Amino acid sequence: MTMTHRSFRPGLLAAWLLLATPALAQTAAPGTEQGCRDLLAAFSKAHSLSLTAEKVDAKGTKGCLFGNLRSEAKPTSFTIDTVDVDLIEPDPADGGRLPLALRLTATGMRLSGGSGDAAEDYMLQLSRDPLAFSIDYELDTTSKTLKLTAFTFNTRHGALSASAEIARFDPTASESQSKTIVTRTALKSLEFSLQDEEGEIQRLLLLPVGYTLLRGSADPAARLKQIKDQAAAWLRITLSLTNMPPAQVEDTIAALTDFPKATKPFYLSIKLPQPVGVDDVFRIMIGGATPGELFPDGWINLTYGK
Repeated sequence: MTMTHRSFRPGLLAAWLLLATPALAQTAAPGTEQGCRDLLAAFSKAHSLSLTAEKVDAKGTKGCLFGNLRSEAKPTSFTIDTVDVDLIEPDPADGGRLPLALRLTATGMRLSGGSGDAAEDYMLQLSRDPLAFSIDYELDTTSKTLKLTAFTFNTRHGALSASAEIARFDPTASESQSKTIVTRTALKSLEFSLQDEEGEIQRLLLLPVGYTLLRGSADPAARLKQIKDQAAAWLRITLSLTNMPPAQVEDTIAALTDFPKATKPFYLSIKLPQPVGVDDVFRIMIGGATPGELFPDGWINLTYGK
């Protein structure tokens, strides 16, 4: 079981580059070639990978440049042409925490290999094209606010971009407290857009979820259709509890279930006068509060296929 999950990890490349930064920050600070090699070694060790890079250079006093990064983990391997860590600023109070700032770009990321597992091979064959990823954020530990200036994800035919401001973000929480982090944080603003002509980005980002849902199925494609039908029915009931117009409900369902071939433009923008967390959304769903009571001057704009 362990080997199965490990072989599938390349589907999480972009998430690694963000979530693994606490492990990177525990090593020597970048600014020298050796410091950058230490960052790479820490990343590799934290995720049980065998990573090598043909080129390793320091970039200024706070960055690193890696060329032709490769993992030969079997049965699935991956390569990345370039990883440009323009800035990584560890938390001086604890190097094991999420860095206070990070600017990172990775280009030419590719998956390869096959495992013989029907679900895993089905998901991997949907996501063969090279992709690029970048992130730029700053963390204010005093106000516990995470400002995501830019997050981008690009494939040959698709582009995803997002920016957000998240309140009540606790940088001291450990990875094992991920559920606590999600329930305590609150959203202040979000802007998200997706233009994905061939559905490439959505397939890649949903690889881990898809594999979990389809694992053990002899016919992954048929199982996926069944799951989408069930999800649409559940969403229709759940969204009917809100004040969302019926037409917008159907647009939302189409946007969230038209996978793995959601080729229409998708745009979501949220502006809130005060942060809204998971607990607030739960209160709305059970009828303990209305959206108007929680954020009277806020607004949500969602479009799909327009």
